[in-house]
Amino acid sequence: MKKILMLGTGGTIACVPSENGLVPALDGKTLVKMVPELAGLCHIDYKQILNLDSSNIAPKHWQIIANALAESYDNYDGFVITHGTDTMAYSAAALSWMIQGCKKPVVFTGAQLPITAEGTDAKANVYNAFLVATSQAQGICLAFGKFVIHGLYAKKMCSESFDGFYSINRQPMATIEDNQFTWNSYEGAGSSGNKFTLNTALEEKVAVVKVTPGLSPDILDYYLDRGYKGIILESFGAGGVPNDENNWLPNLERLIQNGVRVVCATQCTYDGVNLSVYPIGTLAQKLGAESAGTLTIEATLTKLMHDLAK
Repeated sequence: MKKILMLGTGGTIACVPSENGLVPALDGKTLVKMVPELAGLCHIDYKQILNLDSSNIAPKHWQIIANALAESYDNYDGFVITHGTDTMAYSAAALSWMIQGCKKPVVFTGAQLPITAEGTDAKANVYNAFLVATSQAQGICLAFGKFVIHGLYAKKMCSESFDGFYSINRQPMATIEDNQFTWNSYEGAGSSGNKFTLNTALEEKVAVVKVTPGLSPDILDYYLDRGYKGIILESFGAGGVPNDENNWLPNLERLIQNGVRVVCATQCTYDGVNLSVYPIGTLAQKLGAESAGTLTIEATLTKLMHDLAK
C-alpha cells in the first residue's frame, strides 16, 4: 500500500461559516474522514502547514509548501496538497519552477464549495487527487473537476463551475469521467532531471501590468522608480504594445537599459505570444523585450521571479 502525505493549506475546501463569511478551519484528517471511499486506497498521513484563504497566499507561502514537500519527499510515494482555488494555479506554477527531478506525483486540489456544503465538489476532487497520487504520474499537477492538469498550464477559468480549471495551450494530462481516468501523459511539471532538487529563491519585485487602450506608459516609471526587477506586460493579441501616439517603446527601452527584465504576454487565453507578427511586437523585441510564449500569466510570473533570484 502506497504512502501519501496530505499537506493542508486552507482554502474553500476546508472552510466553515463565520459571521464574516467562509473561513478555512478544517484540517486534512477531517477532510479525509469525509471521503470514506479513500479507505483502503493508501496509507495517508497529514500535515497542516497553512490555514489561509488562498487570496492571502504570497511567495513566502510557496516557499513553505515547497520546503514541506522536500522535507518529506523521501518518505512518501506521493503528495496531495489541498489549496484554495483562487491562487492555486500560481502555487502550482511556483512549485513547478522550484522543484526539479520530481519522480513522484504532487497533486494540488481544492473545491468551489466547502466539503461540508450540500452538493459539494470537494469529495470528488479529494478522491481523484489521491487516485492521481497513487498513480504513475510524476511531478506537479492539479486534479480538479474533469481534468488532471500539468502544473505550468493550469488556469482558473470559472469562479463557480465545478470544472473551474482548464489546461491552457497544452493537452490535459488526463480527463476524468465517472472516476475513470484517460491518460494522455504521466509527466507533470518539474519531473525532468535525474535527481530531486529544490531552489526556493524568488525575486518578489516583479509586477504584471495589463495594457489597456489609452493607458499611459508612464505607469512603467512607477515600477522603475521603486526598484522593480521584472515587468510582465499583459498585452494585446500576439503580445504587442502600442507604438503610435501613445508610444510605449521609449518607456520599455528605459526599463531595459536600467536592467529590468521585460516579458510580453497576452490577454488572450489561448495560443500565446508571437512577437514577430506585427511591428508593435517586433520593435519591442528588438529593444530586448522577451516573449512569454505559450505560458500562462501565472507560470510567466513565477518563472520570472525564480529566474531573477538565481
